[in-house]
Amino acid sequence: MMRRTRRAAPRKSGNVWQIIYMDLMTIMMVYFVILWSADSNKEADAQTQGISQTIGDQTVRMVNLPGDVLFNSGQSRVSSEGEKVFSQLFGDKTADVLNFDMGGLVRRQLVIHGHTDSVGQKDKNLQLGYDRAYSVYKAIQKYGAEVPGHVVLCTHADNTPTREVPVVKGELTDTQKQAIKDAHAKNRRITIEDQLVNKKPGK
Repeated sequence: MMRRTRRAAPRKSGNVWQIIYMDLMTIMMVYFVILWSADSNKEADAQTQGISQTIGDQTVRMVNLPGDVLFNSGQSRVSSEGEKVFSQLFGDKTADVLNFDMGGLVRRQLVIHGHTDSVGQKDKNLQLGYDRAYSVYKAIQKYGAEVPGHVVLCTHADNTPTREVPVVKGELTDTQKQAIKDAHAKNRRITIEDQLVNKKPGK
């Protein structure tokens, strides 16, 4: 009795090429997945480092308040109208406006800038700018017990004007006089700068 053996059909060359191609694509996909994972980790690390590097030493907001509203002419004591302004700004019953708890990462401080115009002696204007900044500090202090430990006072005698005073020669017209008056009034102001500062270790 003759025994028949079944031979396996020869593998076509096309099938072999497809198998090799699929294996190669699989290896390449694994390679790119590894690369993508590595890049993602680097990006996450960079973002984490960026947070620690960029938080702090930056001004969050600045509020300019007209000095002619806060003070009477030539005076450093906050007027009754000025008291109303600070009541609206800082008289928040939730105490969120004067909340200085930043979670330990940064330190929040209020920088109060007292600005004057350029009329008169610079030394007297510098003193007036400081006195007005101090008066504003005392007005704000009423609304937050932690304010004294988070305030910096600065004085400017028209060193940083918001509006340049026009230089006019000869006889002034009414329009020119008003323009100069408006420029001086604009420069007489209080600026409250809300600032975040990097908190140094141990402080």
